[in-house]
Amino acid sequence: MDKRPALLLLLIFLLLPYHASADSNFDDKNEVFGFLKSAFQAQVSLSEKNRTMQEVDAVLDEYFSQSYKELFKQENLVQEGNSYRTYGSDFAPYYIPFYNFSDKTKVIEDEGKIYVVEFFSGDHEGPVNYEDHYEGLLLEKESEKWKVAEYMFDNIPESVLEKGFPVENEVKDDLDLTVLSADPFSSISNSGPAFSPSKKLIFFLSLTGKGVKQKYLASVNRDFYVAWQ
Repeated sequence: MDKRPALLLLLIFLLLPYHASADSNFDDKNEVFGFLKSAFQAQVSLSEKNRTMQEVDAVLDEYFSQSYKELFKQENLVQEGNSYRTYGSDFAPYYIPFYNFSDKTKVIEDEGKIYVVEFFSGDHEGPVNYEDHYEGLLLEKESEKWKVAEYMFDNIPESVLEKGFPVENEVKDDLDLTVLSADPFSSISNSGPAFSPSKKLIFFLSLTGKGVKQKYLASVNRDFYVAWQ
């Protein structure tokens, strides 16, 4: 029996490009990005024509959890007779955020979940004004398939932000170092609470980056105290 055709088919299968789907484990962040891009296209496609509710569900089910899908439909779906569609809007909740899908877009795994977060600089010139902020999506497994489960704005866990956006990355672009006292035996009374005379050399560093304002008090013995403004 000639086994060459079977071997040829096996070789072709192995050479075919792999595309991450909702029911597979993502190998890297690019596969997460690909999944979210497809999810966004699914949402946008609902504006192309009228569909039955069953057809709408079929478009969204591949990418979104049941609860997220219902929220999206409630906020964006418009009924026309016995069919449904979406329309464009300056404010369209529960769409996939306009991520750059670059190094600015962080994919963080935490406790068996996947968070996709990006920092957005404020915009005060467009039709919709907004301040500096983070936007995130939570991906969870539902029936062994990855689904978009939650849109996150001001409720992103601190542990996730710390992993994706360490403080040193936030402030490194704009660093202003001001030495308020270089006398290790003096007390500092004019710029806050008085400090007892010490042999420590005290520096105050004023750091500003991406809208995050922090003050650091550091001493040469590597003790650091952080006070958030």
